[in-house]
Amino acid sequence: MRTERHPAGMLLCVIFASVILFPFLYAALASFFSASEFAVIPAKLLPENWDFRNYLKIASNRYFPSYIVNSIITGILSASIRMILAILASYAFSYFRFPGRNLCFAFVILTLFIPSDLLLAGNYFTIQKLGLIDTYAGIIATSLLPASQIIMLRQYFLSIPSCIRDSARMDGAGDFCYIIRILVPVSRAILSTFLLQSFVAMFNSYLWPLLVTNRPDMRTIQIGITMLGYAESLNYGPVFAAITVILIPFVIAFILMRKRIMSALSRGYMFM
Repeated sequence: MRTERHPAGMLLCVIFASVILFPFLYAALASFFSASEFAVIPAKLLPENWDFRNYLKIASNRYFPSYIVNSIITGILSASIRMILAILASYAFSYFRFPGRNLCFAFVILTLFIPSDLLLAGNYFTIQKLGLIDTYAGIIATSLLPASQIIMLRQYFLSIPSCIRDSARMDGAGDFCYIIRILVPVSRAILSTFLLQSFVAMFNSYLWPLLVTNRPDMRTIQIGITMLGYAESLNYGPVFAAITVILIPFVIAFILMRKRIMSALSRGYMFM
């Protein structure tokens, strides 16, 4: 049965979509601006001449490939470890009965109320003492506890009928077998959404990677973009070119995973 779409509702959706998409469109167009076009008043939307020199500038930067590689590696490592920890912790909080379970879960919830800025100094000195400065482990060390994902996955696991787990155990399936063969497949949409959210969060992280990296070849892309802006002074063209380049993989990932993301959102599991 098809529902009738109200013209006013469709117009409102178009307006909201335009507001959201405009910054991305402007970044792509501004990547072709010359240095003088950024100082024009009133501001321009389209370049007079499509200048590809901004892309050549970032391609000729000796550290730009390292920035992208470092961000991809740390994003994949962080997202993978967070997902594994979230699944195992959520499974334990959902199905295991052990002393202090509620207290441990309360501590997980409590971490959501602690401002991350309060922990910067302590975390930095800990990473420094461990000798993890300028390492991938040091960059991802503070992002490995997915408290919000543990809470939401626990609620989702509790919504799965317990008879499924009981039947699997009667067939000889252990906990890890049940997780890999049953729990993960039925949670595919939500896990895919969380995995992408974790990757994007780590990829876009700025302050912590800035603190724990000193060598230029260990910097991530967000730090590299600011360095491009500093090096080029008031010429923002290379900055917008770099932003456009790093947006492309996220657009492709969203297009490929949009059905799973929408499925997770329709169940109430929003990005956190």
